[in-house]
Amino acid sequence: MTDIGPLEWIKLAIFYVSYLYVVAAPTAFWFAIIKDGVWRWGAILFLIVITLLAYGRFVEPRILLTHEHNIALDTCFESSGAMRVAVFSDTHNGLFKNAMPIKRIVKAVEASKPDFTVIAGDFIYFLAPEWFEETFGPFADLSAPVFAVLGNHDIGLPGPDLTAPLQAALPVHGVRLIDNEALILSNSQFAIELVGLSDQWGRRQDLTLLEPDLNKPRIVLTHNPATVRDFSTTTKTDLLIGGHTHGGQIQLPMVTCVMTGVCGDNASGLRMEKGVLIFTTPGTGMVGLPMRFRMPPRIDMLNISYSRCPSYERDNFND
Repeated sequence: MTDIGPLEWIKLAIFYVSYLYVVAAPTAFWFAIIKDGVWRWGAILFLIVITLLAYGRFVEPRILLTHEHNIALDTCFESSGAMRVAVFSDTHNGLFKNAMPIKRIVKAVEASKPDFTVIAGDFIYFLAPEWFEETFGPFADLSAPVFAVLGNHDIGLPGPDLTAPLQAALPVHGVRLIDNEALILSNSQFAIELVGLSDQWGRRQDLTLLEPDLNKPRIVLTHNPATVRDFSTTTKTDLLIGGHTHGGQIQLPMVTCVMTGVCGDNASGLRMEKGVLIFTTPGTGMVGLPMRFRMPPRIDMLNISYSRCPSYERDNFND
């Protein structure tokens, strides 16, 4: 941990006080047995509440799911293709020791056999650079190429700005950072442009990268999917991939939506906004509270396909 303030100390206190469940639960259970009337029902209600909290603190953050998604891009291109992309984000290693370990994430990604992996930022949550080697070392075990951008917590919004240490540490373990960089990725099955945009909160995004039209699918990776609201009419994006929302992290029916605005497919999954297809992954870690509820850590596998335009087929036939 590094440069934590009073608020983070409170969060840490919640993290450790939660271990008192092992005392509180048997006590509440005993009261429910020996008491009558309002005391009994009060003890039962208390036991239910703290057990749900304990589930969100001790159980759900350690559940790692892998979800499959089939995405067919609407636009046609100079050639057809298909790819399998592993997506995750918001690992937030640091303050909370119950965050999903990178080693487990890597193992699950390897089992899914992607063509490449993209990580949508927020690697840390008050993690000191001296722990980077131990924390991120397992990334080296990923056999397919890995591309990533940084998130708001990585660049110090909030917390310390650890951009430089992350830029130094992650490539050592095979993670290529592509903040404000465009790449052409291709093999016998696909040919695409992958564009990485820096985090929206940092206000340094190079949106001009989205203006040229290469007649190839353009997949844009950024941390905050709200980046789409900064797009102009001249930008071209076939699929935007982001994280940041944590899927709400603690998903209480109606409450989370009203309090945070993280609702439905804005929380996670596929949606359209401003004519752009957006996929939001709910992440694997936590901020605020050391809990996840009804939104377990997740890796998303995107099976992306796209088609060749008939006009290209006619041109080639005429040639």
